[in-house]
Amino acid sequence: MKKIKLFIFGFLAIFVFEHCQPKTNGDGSSQTPTTPAAELGPATKFDSIVQQLKGFGTLTKADMNELNIIDTSYSYDSSATIYCDTTIQLNDSIFYSIIFLPDQYGVCSYNFIVTIDEKNKRAIASQYLNADCDIDFSAGVYDLYEHKIVASDIVHLTKTTIFQKKDKTSGNEQENIDHSKEQISFFRISQAGKISFVEL
Repeated sequence: MKKIKLFIFGFLAIFVFEHCQPKTNGDGSSQTPTTPAAELGPATKFDSIVQQLKGFGTLTKADMNELNIIDTSYSYDSSATIYCDTTIQLNDSIFYSIIFLPDQYGVCSYNFIVTIDEKNKRAIASQYLNADCDIDFSAGVYDLYEHKIVASDIVHLTKTTIFQKKDKTSGNEQENIDHSKEQISFFRISQAGKISFVEL
């Protein structure tokens, strides 16, 4: 009985020894097990911001301060939460995001294009895109904005100015419109992350 126990114990010891040794490459060097990148988590604050932008997550004022490219006249009055609307990867290193900063009063949101160099861990540029504010239908004139991505490197912006009738008698605001005027512009984002404005 003792011999059987010793045999089983010896067999298990050899099995554990063989399977717990580092695996070797063909040249005899050993392979060290690595932790998957997903388990390591973001290495820096910048990496965390990149993850949020790529995941269409939310950012904070501290995140905006870390990027240091949004005009303080907008970021100072913004609420505590900044949202990412869209992220487009231009190449291995450069991507851009469209973010919007709601003001602290809940009246307007300010949209920006932000370009990021994730390889060199830096923000490249930002460009004010448009405001999205509550409409005062009592005003004689008001503006509406719409942006959309028409190519991977082009953001199309339409500004529609609405002129209302002098005598607004209908409860339907569409029926109170006298006429409207459209203005089209484009923002082009280069492979290096520079943003240029083209107005038609």
